[in-house]
Amino acid sequence: MAAPKIALSAKKRVKSTKSFLNVMRKEGRCPAIIYGLDKEPELVEVTAVDMRPHLAQRNHVIDLSIADGSSQQVLIKAVERDPIRKDLVHIDFLRVDNEHSVVVNVPVLTFGMPYGVKTEGGVFSVMKKFVKLRAKVQDIPEKFEMDVSEIRSGTIIYVKDLKFEKGTFVTPGKTALYGVTTGKAEEETPVAAAAPAAAAAPAAAAGKPGDKKEEKKDDKKDKK
Repeated sequence: MAAPKIALSAKKRVKSTKSFLNVMRKEGRCPAIIYGLDKEPELVEVTAVDMRPHLAQRNHVIDLSIADGSSQQVLIKAVERDPIRKDLVHIDFLRVDNEHSVVVNVPVLTFGMPYGVKTEGGVFSVMKKFVKLRAKVQDIPEKFEMDVSEIRSGTIIYVKDLKFEKGTFVTPGKTALYGVTTGKAEEETPVAAAAPAAAAAPAAAAGKPGDKKEEKKDDKKDKK
């Protein structure tokens, strides 16, 4: 299930110039916006230090307290960072409650050594690490954790193979998540390459055309 709620403090802010926002970021303050649930968006700011424990988690509900005394529940919807320094540039918070569904990304993790790798010489491949689903916040799973020990070579696991009854998947069911590909093609290649060399062996054993001429000369000498 979703992670427990964690508190966070914020302050209201007014729309400012780009230069003022840059000064704010240098001081360790990050501009943010709160939207959702058919209410007007709110401009706020939070501190980069206070955001650290929230950025380390995924899809957890935050009890956001604003300095004016109001409080609301939110999810982190988007985080923008500086491409070079990786500092926080902007955060989007989405208002949530226990009645309305939201769309989130949930990680898919695997454990175990596939039978197809250990015994059949296959190769384990991961095609997708997250799935998108729609559910109420109290029903959002923290992750999907799958045991791959019994997967044989040539088997692919799809989104439709995941079990989740308290919401719906937004990612199409035919989307491949992971699987074990067969290793037979790589094993047969050296054998096929060796075939021409094997076929050439009888021709080599027959000798060169010049050898027959030498044999005829020797026969004439013997007759004399």
